[in-house]
Formats: sequence, C-alpha cells, structure tokens
Amino acid sequence: MAVSLAAAAQPLPSGDVPLAQISQLPGFAGIIHSWGFIGDSLSSGEHESHNDDGTTGYHDLYEYSWGQRICQATGATGDNYSQGGETAGGWIEHFWDAPNNRNNNIDAKADPKQGYIIALGVNDKNRGDAAGNPETDINHDDYKGNASTFAGYYGGIIQRVKSIQPDAKIFVVTMPRDGNDWGEYPEVIRKMADIFDNVYVIDLEKYAPDYSAGSDIRNNFFMGGHLNAAGYQYTAWLMMSYIDWIIRHNMQDFSQAAFIGTGLKY
Repeated sequence: MAVSLAAAAQPLPSGDVPLAQISQLPGFAGIIHSWGFIGDSLSSGEHESHNDDGTTGYHDLYEYSWGQRICQATGATGDNYSQGGETAGGWIEHFWDAPNNRNNNIDAKADPKQGYIIALGVNDKNRGDAAGNPETDINHDDYKGNASTFAGYYGGIIQRVKSIQPDAKIFVVTMPRDGNDWGEYPEVIRKMADIFDNVYVIDLEKYAPDYSAGSDIRNNFFMGGHLNAAGYQYTAWLMMSYIDWIIRHNMQDFSQAAFIGTGLKY
C-alpha cells in the first residue's frame, strides 16, 4: 500500500528511482532478519517534552524509533546502537570500545547482525567537526589509525562492523534537505559505498521529501527539532521503500542474504 499523506505530496523524483513511491509495505527489505541501527537521536525515537519549569526534556523512546518500526513491519529483530547527541567518534567510544550509553550500555560487538543502517552526521556537523576525506582518512590496514575526522570515524564504524560480520549489508544515510547547509558531509557518506563492499547509500538529501521549515513533513511529523510518533513511522516506510529499491536493483548482491553470519556459501 502506497502512502497517500499530505507529507508525501512534496515534489519527489519520478520514474524508476528511489522513493518515487513510498510504500507502507516492506517489500524486499523483509529479507534482512536482524538489524543494527547506528545513529543519534533521530535513530532513537527521541521525543521532546515541555517541563513545568519551562525547560525541554529529551527522551529516547526506542520502541517508537523508525528502526523498531521496521522490525515490527518485517518480523525482524533489531538493536538500537544509538542515543541522543551521538557523533561518529562518540559512537566508537560509547557503543564499541567500552560501551557506556543510555540504551542499557548495549554493546554493538555482542550480537552481529545481517544488516546495519548508519544515520550519523548531524551532531558532528553542528559541532563543527572537520568532514575530512575518505580517500586519505581511512587506514585500511588498521582502523585505529584512521584520522580524527568525520570521514575517519565513519569509515571506522564500517570497518568495526565488518570485523564482526564481514558479509553484513550496510546502508549509509545522508541527511534530508531541511534548510541546513550540510557542506561536504553528504558526499563523505556517499563515498563510503565506493570504498567498501556491501555498502549502499540511502540518499535522503537527493530523493527524500523536503524537511525544511513550513514543509508538510515539518508541520505534520515534528515536535520541536525531533520527529513525533507518526514521523518515526513515516521514516520507517521511507527507509523500507528505499531498501526495497536498492535490493531490487542489486538482486545478485542480496541472493545469499539468508547465509550472512552462518558461514554458509552458495
């Protein structure tokens, strides 16, 4: 079933391109049966509240996250390796090296997955971290030698995931158009698919609806700077539609998805 919401009425690409149609059905995204969701607040189902003292509260409600909505739609299992305020460099510290995070100190090394979605970069850019260059900042022999840039940290996350699940399918996500200037960050993310195998780009900047102030997305699906419950559900549909498109256009790449992590080969 296709989404027929005002939010989907934003200008979208036409033809056989990602997100020409955003469906409520998972399509081939359902062939991934275990997921790891690597990200920040927008991967954590974070909601904002207004407290009696006038302050704003921020709450990672993982059960509302788009990742868990994907799992509910597909019958998959999944873990949120994410928390509000997270950066690429911080993720390595908080979820890998010595897990210390708000999701019960969950350890990303403990349970390798078939698929991973990485949605990081907003906090890195807002903090002013250097974007870097994936061609020079990634040490392919030892990820601990990567440069201290967004590119180096981001590539290091992929390298770490590959160290525990070499055949995992990894989807990297660019930030959608929202009125901010993301500079070189989206291109750094896109280049990961050129550098590493089994990495695919979910290019929200290029193909997703407009998230800018005054847009239908912003008016219907946001609470302050974060999504509301309907917004996270819509994002799950968007992600599944894009992953379905990727798989349909790379069928041979995914033909052995059921064998990921089993040691079996065809």
